[in-house]
Amino acid sequence: MDARRLGEILGELAHRHRISVAQCAVRGPGGISVARAGHHDAAGAGGAAESVRLPFASVTKLFTAAVALQLVTDGDLDLDEPVRARLSPWADAASGVTLRHLLSHCSGLVCDAPGEPGSAAQAATATAAAGLLFPPGSAFSYSNAGFTVVGRLIETATGMSWRQAVTDFLLGPLDIAPAFLGGGPGSGTVRGGHVVTRNGPVPVAPAVPRAVEPAAALAGRVEDLVAFGGLFLDDRGGAARALLDDEAVAAMRQPPFDAVPFGLADAWGLGWALYGTAADRWLGLDAAGAGTACHLRVHPASGTVLAFQADSAAGAAAWDDLAALLRAEGPAVGMPPAGVTAPGTDAGADRALPDCTGRWVNGETVYRISRTAAGTAVLEDDDGTEYFLSGHGVQVFSARPAEKPDTEHLGRFLTDPESGRTTLMQFGGRLMQRAA
Repeated sequence: MDARRLGEILGELAHRHRISVAQCAVRGPGGISVARAGHHDAAGAGGAAESVRLPFASVTKLFTAAVALQLVTDGDLDLDEPVRARLSPWADAASGVTLRHLLSHCSGLVCDAPGEPGSAAQAATATAAAGLLFPPGSAFSYSNAGFTVVGRLIETATGMSWRQAVTDFLLGPLDIAPAFLGGGPGSGTVRGGHVVTRNGPVPVAPAVPRAVEPAAALAGRVEDLVAFGGLFLDDRGGAARALLDDEAVAAMRQPPFDAVPFGLADAWGLGWALYGTAADRWLGLDAAGAGTACHLRVHPASGTVLAFQADSAAGAAAWDDLAALLRAEGPAVGMPPAGVTAPGTDAGADRALPDCTGRWVNGETVYRISRTAAGTAVLEDDDGTEYFLSGHGVQVFSARPAEKPDTEHLGRFLTDPESGRTTLMQFGGRLMQRAA
């Protein structure tokens, strides 16, 4: 798709979703097309004439994973060595966790480190002490804290801070000017985001605690994301191979376990979410944070890389629209599995749900499920967002946000085979345990 057509699409989406800065880059066999657009009413800013640095949010995890694989190639880290061999203290309850488990979100660790983040070392210790949700490698549960541990492993292996390591080993060679959330040396200038409310736009300042930086602290341009994505193409050049060898790339592009990231993707590699079958697989990651959106897709076989950023929480909806338009005009962009509710089905109409009311926990994160007087199951997450649940068989459910009932998310309940009781819920990438 040429830059003119891409600009037309992006401009219409920015206006529709009231986004003040939106930028997109598409790399294909014919080169790279870049477009920027903006809606002047969104945040008191007029358009996006030049590229700006926006938070990568959780796309940061891909950069952290790539540095970890560089160190594995050099023999400084081992994918299958227990973490406790490198980090001390490390709780006995998490003794089986390895780097491979951490990078694929199959460690069993909680999503976020308990208590105040503190230093990376303190956060890693607290995360292990919180215990495991499941035996390592047996299930999938998205874990920011797991990447805090990966960052700490990088620091112990290199003797550098995570910031310095990712800059020296990856950003510098890719000619990406480093930018980090949280301030401090080398932070660079990063544009904050905003949320659009009924009373107008509300700015959101970007901030990430130092301990969580390996999971979410990078920022940059769509051109930077495309440069990084190019490392994972089948036809990548010699410079890319020198930076990340074929074995490392193959490891990141393949699921190491059978665990299913239900509702998020078809599978998960070392860092990358995987969409579609192995024969026609897309790599990607979707991220939101500090009122911004960041989305990255790579199709190794065709040489396609797609990056999108927006300075608005509405960027996620704009990305969905963009992906649909691109699928209609060109590449069939890999996306999360579609919902299962038939059009026109009322939320809560199918009540084939197990007894699921009560508290569901993942570390210090708590979700609550209750039923209305009419019997509809309602889930409230840790942000206070309410979802109406509809059952599809005994395990699978769809969740529709009360404020956006036309949007659908998938989840499922898991039953203990011995007791027959519903004990686990997988939703939004997290595995939640039912509280006693």
